[in-house]
Amino acid sequence: MTTYNILYNSNKEIVWSTTGQINDAIKTAQADLGLSHVALDLSDDNQPDANYYVNSDATGLVQKTAWDFTFSTTTPAVDDVINVTGLPTGTKVYMDGTLQGTMTNTTLTLTVQQPSTYTIKFEKLYYQKHGGTIITVKRYGE
Repeated sequence: MTTYNILYNSNKEIVWSTTGQINDAIKTAQADLGLSHVALDLSDDNQPDANYYVNSDATGLVQKTAWDFTFSTTTPAVDDVINVTGLPTGTKVYMDGTLQGTMTNTTLTLTVQQPSTYTIKFEKLYYQKHGGTIITVKRYGE
């Protein structure tokens, strides 16, 4: 067991942590930035990183949920339809870094009209970071 000093935001997401000591001045400065502090004794296989968040009563960590979605294709032709199934409601959808909207159901339907390469990313609180899925849209006949 190792004691970690964990600083986390209002969503309970870990912003930073250390196994070193932190004093009251550091705690106050971090609180002024909107962060809360908790010291937790954790096993070596439960280290505070981006794959965890602090539970509701700040007594432990919870592992973020892994994504479990499926693209119908990642190499469509122009005007083909791409279905992405298995997305939880409330997922934010980004295309090439720009927010396109938030899911209100569990299936995303895309129709691509320009040949190019696009990166689709998903984001949702308490889900692991999604690095992006690359979609390569081909011209007709390619």
